[in-house]
Amino acid sequence: MRLPKLQISVAITALLGLCSMGTFCVLPDANNGAPPDPSFSCADSEPPAADEAGLFFSDPGGGARPLAADAVLQLEYGPQGGQHVMVTVRHHTSSDGVWAYRLAFQPEAAEPGTPAPEAPRMPVLEGSNTVPVNACASGWTETTAPVFINIMDSGLADTAGEIPKARGLLRLVATPREAGEKASAEVRVQIAM
Repeated sequence: MRLPKLQISVAITALLGLCSMGTFCVLPDANNGAPPDPSFSCADSEPPAADEAGLFFSDPGGGARPLAADAVLQLEYGPQGGQHVMVTVRHHTSSDGVWAYRLAFQPEAAEPGTPAPEAPRMPVLEGSNTVPVNACASGWTETTAPVFINIMDSGLADTAGEIPKARGLLRLVATPREAGEKASAEVRVQIAM
C-alpha cells in the first residue's frame, strides 16, 4: 500500500524540480518575447463614402486615418532571431465573416546606376504573413498584426553609424472565406533597422 503513494510523491517532487529549473513548466511571459498575436476590434463610425477606401493600412496613432505614404515602421527583433513590423488595418464590410489577410512587404527596386563609393548600401528586406480575421457585422474591423521580415542584406552604416531605412511597398490582399470579391490596399513605407 505504501509503494503507490511513494511513487506519486516521487513523481510530484520530480515535476516540481523540473518546473523550478524551467525545463518542464511553461509559465506565461508576455508572449515569451515573440511577436504579439493579431488583435481585432470593431469600430463605430460611418461607412466609407463612394470615393473613400473601405480597406487601408491605418495610422497606429488614430485608427480612422490612413497610414501616410513613406511612414517609418520600426523593425522589432524577437528572442529567437526573427524580426517583424506591426501594422494596423482598417476594413469595412457589409456583413460578418472570416477573411484571410495576406500581408507583404516588397522591397523597392534598386535605382539604375552605381552608387558612389562613400554612399551607404541600402538594406534589402522582404516579408509576409497571412492572418485570419473575424470581420465585424456591417461595420469597421480594426486589426493589428505582425509582418514577418527577412533580412537579405542589412546595408552599410553611414559615417554617423546609421543604417539607412529600407524602402518598399506594404501590400494587403483580403479574401473572404465565402465566395466574394477580394479587396486590396498598398502604401509605400520605410522600415527602420
